[in-house]
Amino acid sequence: MTALSRIELRHLRYFLAVADTLHFGRAAERLCMSQPPLSQAIQQLEDALGVAVFERHSRKVALTPAGQALLAPARQLLADLHAAIGAAQAAARGERGLLRVAYVGSAVFSVLPAIVARFHADFPEVELQLQEAPPDAQLAGLRSGQLDAGLVRPASPQAGLCCDVLLDEPTWLALPSRHPFTRREALSLAELSGAPFITIDAADGGHMLELYRRADFQPRIVQHVRDLHTGFALVAAGLGLLFIPRSASRQPRPGVACRPTLDAPQLDLCLLTPDPARSPIVEHFRRVAQAVVAQMVE
Repeated sequence: MTALSRIELRHLRYFLAVADTLHFGRAAERLCMSQPPLSQAIQQLEDALGVAVFERHSRKVALTPAGQALLAPARQLLADLHAAIGAAQAAARGERGLLRVAYVGSAVFSVLPAIVARFHADFPEVELQLQEAPPDAQLAGLRSGQLDAGLVRPASPQAGLCCDVLLDEPTWLALPSRHPFTRREALSLAELSGAPFITIDAADGGHMLELYRRADFQPRIVQHVRDLHTGFALVAAGLGLLFIPRSASRQPRPGVACRPTLDAPQLDLCLLTPDPARSPIVEHFRRVAQAVVAQMVE
């Protein structure tokens, strides 16, 4: 039988107590035990090592060279064990680990920054990985296990996924700052018939166009772009109009004006997570998102 198989954690704890006090009686008091079992355990440790770790004299106890060599590694081993136990328990509580979140581009103009800031403050030891992705890619990532949560527009209930509607925003219109429509305080879909439109394919995967078809409005698409920033740039260049959520209208951009629409469909923002959740971290993120949104709408 090897020394490693004969040494228990208690042997190291007892060794450290005696090494710190250099007194078996005081060490026993610290350990809330009587002295004979402590002396026996130290003897077992020395037998397993094949060396003496203490010099015992009638009036004093001292570390041997072997005991001095054992002291720091034993202390570090127990500290590492406590840290490992704490890490495992924190991970089980969802306080440590990795959370992978995807989002559509327009989410950065609304609740995403506040949710991320609150989550990082509440769970600083959770590594948060963010990536912009269209809804279809988010669905694929959630189903394959490559994503833990996704922010999509519009809300789209899916089997095996939980869909929390965080926001239900009015649709606004981004248009060139010198466009005649800027003289209006608000615009109806009927007034926009035949106007050139820019669509953000990667951000909505065609879902927003379907919403407008249901509202009996067929936008005349002249440009397809992959993200909202490019869409705004083309609007500023005078190439077309762009439907946006109201939150995106709050960021001023040179050459772009924004106006509300009177009868366009609402644009909701949904948090998609696996159902059931794969880890407590995902549930923490859901609760944080819901709490942040509740505070914002109060």
